[in-house]
Amino acid sequence: MGKGLIIVVLGMSVIIGFYILKLNSNSKENLSTTVNMFEQTQARLIANSGVEVFLEKLKHDRSMMNSSFPDNSIFGGTYDINISGPDSLVKVISTATFMGVEHTSVVEAAADRVPIIPGPGAMYLSASTIAALKKNAIGGSIEINGNNHDLNGNPIAGPIVPGIAVDGEAQRLAILDMINKNKIENILGAGGTPSVQVVNDTINWAEYAQLLADNPDYLIDDQSKIKSTNTWGTVDHPKVTFVNGDITLSNSQAASGCGILVVNGNLTVNGGFEYKGLLVAFKNTTVQIKLTGNVEIIGSLVAAGNQIDVDVSSGNFRSLYSTDAIALIQSLLVTKRFSILTWWE
Repeated sequence: MGKGLIIVVLGMSVIIGFYILKLNSNSKENLSTTVNMFEQTQARLIANSGVEVFLEKLKHDRSMMNSSFPDNSIFGGTYDINISGPDSLVKVISTATFMGVEHTSVVEAAADRVPIIPGPGAMYLSASTIAALKKNAIGGSIEINGNNHDLNGNPIAGPIVPGIAVDGEAQRLAILDMINKNKIENILGAGGTPSVQVVNDTINWAEYAQLLADNPDYLIDDQSKIKSTNTWGTVDHPKVTFVNGDITLSNSQAASGCGILVVNGNLTVNGGFEYKGLLVAFKNTTVQIKLTGNVEIIGSLVAAGNQIDVDVSSGNFRSLYSTDAIALIQSLLVTKRFSILTWWE
């Protein structure tokens, strides 16, 4: 009886030991599988991030085309990049390594120019902007002129648009009331003086402004980026500039530029400001142009945000329509965006 019991106990011990070994083996196998899946996922993340990083760099620096960029570090791993092709069909190969695991992502993309959409007047005010417009918002020395001008602000032959373009009759009457109360005379352009006309504008300016804001050549998002002299594009090299936040040009500071300027915030000008091209103000912030200096916009100004407040206590504000300025940035602006065509992994 005693021997039989010992045999049974030994047998059970062998069986239990076998299952313990099996469980340990399964546990180690599961752990190994989990670790391997993590390594593969991390390698994939690194490869895909490398593609995005270098497409963004390529957008601003075309000299990177048909080049290789090895040994880039990110997320605890490395990746190699190879870029080939023309803008119309860019191929980016990203090979990542993480803890000995490799992953390759191959992406084909096409670059196209940021579209140029001219405003329908020297100044266009959307319905949302006018709804919040202060009754005494515009005063002082102001000229809003829808007659055609050259790049230097001189009158030339060409199309004539409204000085101020609006969406509907109610908005037109609100602007006329404000003009009369402030005794503003220089609102010139199509339809007589003051030139305030209803236009059939179907552009989603907020969407267009966001497209531009996503693809800027210059990003001004902090007051520290404002220097004594600021150049945001030239007539030889127009640029897209995104001013995001509350920015002040003091009495000792001046800014000039050419291209497309997108403003999301309060722009206070105490110095000088000259811009050739398209200025778009958007989103849910009040765009304040408070002047004790001089502002001249040659091209078109679009206010499609929550409110525009042009307050000229001293100085001058001029918004002059110019087909020359629009045509210039149409032909020379090279800012591009990349659209993904295929993505293989």
